[in-house]
Amino acid sequence: MYQPMLYLHWKQIRVALIPLVVASFGLPLVAVSGLGPAPGSTATSLSAYGIVELTRLWLPVFPALAAAIGATLALSAWNWDHRLGHVYALSLPLTRVEYALLKMGAGMVLALLPALAMWLGAHAAAWAVALPEGLNAYPNQLAFRFLLAIMIAYSTLFAMAAGTVRTTLWIVGLAAAFVVGGLLSADLVLTQVGAFERFDVVGSVMDWLYRGTGPFQVFTGNWSLIDV
Repeated sequence: MYQPMLYLHWKQIRVALIPLVVASFGLPLVAVSGLGPAPGSTATSLSAYGIVELTRLWLPVFPALAAAIGATLALSAWNWDHRLGHVYALSLPLTRVEYALLKMGAGMVLALLPALAMWLGAHAAAWAVALPEGLNAYPNQLAFRFLLAIMIAYSTLFAMAAGTVRTTLWIVGLAAAFVVGGLLSADLVLTQVGAFERFDVVGSVMDWLYRGTGPFQVFTGNWSLIDV
C-alpha cells in the first residue's frame, strides 16, 4: 500500500519538485562562487573575514528554499484527495490515521531528494574553494539542517492541508493578516504612544516561535556552509 501512495505523490509533484531539487544542488555552488581559487591553485585566497561575510549574504535563501520545498510537498500530498472528494481514501481498507501516516511517509521520502541534492552541492562547493587557515566547510551539517527544515515545514502544512482547501487558506490568511496588521499597527499607532513604544506583538510572537527552544528555531540558526 505504501508504494502506490509514494508513486501517486511523485506523480503529483514531479514537475514542481525537479526544479527545486536542481535549486538545492546549485544554491551552495552559487553561494561560494567568486570566493577565490580552486584547491591546488597558487593564487591568493580571499581573507577569512571576506569569505564569511560574502557567504552570509546567501544565508536567508537556504531556509526559504527549505520552507518552499516543505510547502510544495505538503500541499501536493492532499491535492488529488480534495479534487476527487476523498473517494480514493474511502475505497481503501485503511483507517483515516493509517492513510494519513502512509501519505505523510511518502512525502518524507520525497523530501530526501532535495536534501541529497543539497548534500552533494554543498560538498561540491566546499571542494571548489580553497579555504584559508581558520575556516572550515560544514556540508554535512548544512544538508542535515536543510532536511530538518523541510520536514518541519512539511509536517506543519501537511496537517493544515489535511482539511479543506478553504480551511488551509483561512489559516494562512489569518497568519499573514496577523503579521501585516501587527507591523502596520506598530508603525502607525504603538510607536506614537510612549507607554507601548517598546511593545511589539508580532516581534514577540516571532521571537517565541523561531528563537526559543521550539522546532521552528531551525529556520533561524546557523546556515553557514563555511565558518570558523
